[in-house]
Amino acid sequence: MSKPAEWSVEVSKQLYGLEHSIRGEYLTIDETGALVLKIGDESVRIIDLMKKYGFETAYIRFLPAIKSTMKKVFETFKTLSQIHGYTGKFQPVFPMKVNPIPLVIDAIWRYGEEFNWGFNSGSIGELRLLHRYLDKGSRLLIYDGVVSDNVLKLLMDFKKAGWHVIVDVESEHDLQVLSKYGEINVGIRVKPFYKPGGKWSHSAGLEGKFGLTINTLLKLIKEYKWLNERAILIHIHGGSQIYELKHIAAIFDEARILFNDLRSIGFENISIIDTGGGMAYPYHDSRKGTPESPNYTIVDYLNLLIRKFNDVHPHPTLVFEGGRYIVASHRIVVAKVVDVRPYSTEYKPFETGNGERLIGIPESLEGIKKILQYTRDIQSKIKGKTLTLAERERVEDIITHYREEIIVKLAEIIRSNPSSVENIINDPLLYKILTSPSRRFIVNLSLFADIPDSVLVNQYFQVTPIQKLNEKPDVLAVLGDLTCDSMGELREFISDVEIETSVDSWFNRMDFRISHLPKKYLKLGGIPLHLPGKDEDYYLAFLDTGAYQDPLAMKHNLIYGAPEIVIDINGSGKPVIKVLKHGRKSYL
Repeated sequence: MSKPAEWSVEVSKQLYGLEHSIRGEYLTIDETGALVLKIGDESVRIIDLMKKYGFETAYIRFLPAIKSTMKKVFETFKTLSQIHGYTGKFQPVFPMKVNPIPLVIDAIWRYGEEFNWGFNSGSIGELRLLHRYLDKGSRLLIYDGVVSDNVLKLLMDFKKAGWHVIVDVESEHDLQVLSKYGEINVGIRVKPFYKPGGKWSHSAGLEGKFGLTINTLLKLIKEYKWLNERAILIHIHGGSQIYELKHIAAIFDEARILFNDLRSIGFENISIIDTGGGMAYPYHDSRKGTPESPNYTIVDYLNLLIRKFNDVHPHPTLVFEGGRYIVASHRIVVAKVVDVRPYSTEYKPFETGNGERLIGIPESLEGIKKILQYTRDIQSKIKGKTLTLAERERVEDIITHYREEIIVKLAEIIRSNPSSVENIINDPLLYKILTSPSRRFIVNLSLFADIPDSVLVNQYFQVTPIQKLNEKPDVLAVLGDLTCDSMGELREFISDVEIETSVDSWFNRMDFRISHLPKKYLKLGGIPLHLPGKDEDYYLAFLDTGAYQDPLAMKHNLIYGAPEIVIDINGSGKPVIKVLKHGRKSYL
């Protein structure tokens, strides 16, 4: 039997989510413990980039990640279609709302040429941005925003330039406008009856924002006789980031039935099915079927899609809209830790003149729980009372002393009897204290500006140090940004390490909190990090911020516009790095 591992780079890779089906292809740790980007045959240490350009905060855009995910999607479909004998076309499109900044749209255009990657637009502003590619080639363009004469005039430019333009209809207003533009093909967008799980489930169902109900559609078919001639696409969107495959299957089933039924009542020109953008990105790759970790892969998703439509003849063209999946991994936010503070009160052990502890902690778990309850009772009894400075100091010292001594005692119990960890982590009170933060790291960024979904929808983003990854973490820390808003904090961390490690490595070096347990899926109350040394520049990376974060960025406290380090590959496979400073060097 092999000896359990001490701390190593391999443990860090699993703890910080670097053995990942997407980002794992280009992000790893070198022998010095530094986070590195693999670029062809070369590698670049992220800390070297930050120091070279003198940035305390930066967005690192690794554009080859976009090409890599596009290729993965396209080749996966190609392989599966051959296995199943599916003869229908595969038509990927990029929903521009996911990230409409010119840098990303240009990457989609360039990298998407070999895959005929199209675009999905929902506003006149997006159409104007895309207009610069009007005469550079032709792609599929699906428009599903509010229709107006101004929108249709722009879409006619694309049509005349040879683009394949389809406008989704969602209301009678859309049909009234489209009646004047007979050259434009239309798609019929229908509300899914089924409501999947997830943070965006409200967008499906009869009350959902997008699409026509069936009774409205049947009424409009009678009033607009031309609809069955010009309709070539069915669109049904079940919501974003659908994390369970069974919910994906239900949406596909609805789409298939709708497709067949509409063709049976005279919509013979319908040959394209767009099942929306439900494909979930694995912000954590543990496949648990949670909002941050879908229980399926791109292989599972496309395999299901093909199987659901394999008995429809002739095989329809299948549209793939997974924009989040394509661009999430390309952007990394890197920021320097500028201050380290106690999370709560600072620990000061009570000792006699001989160094002996004045207050002992019981050996039994039940005794420990009674002490924890006692500290809660103290806070409850003094609630609303006015304390002198001396009284306040004494109360804080007692509560902190008990909390920290209990954590040390629990660590001792586990070290002497590792099997006891099961009883401890299965007790909510003991689990919470062993996975609680001990420090607050102030980081040179704004969550509102740089990672807004962490505030808006509590989206999980993987955090990792960019150095010291060959060392055991020191503490569990909550991350506070530079804003004056109490929501500007990030604390959730998923620990999922499969390697068998020694008992000693389970605990942080300084605060004795648990950083991981082998083969246990844990949600920690803080992020395992190292305490920066004196005068040390210590940086953190926030991964997978390439979808939605750019267009949603706010100017909260007028903190915005981080400099960017853009990495691409030239025709010889060599890295090309350029810097966009956006007018500022740092937040401080």
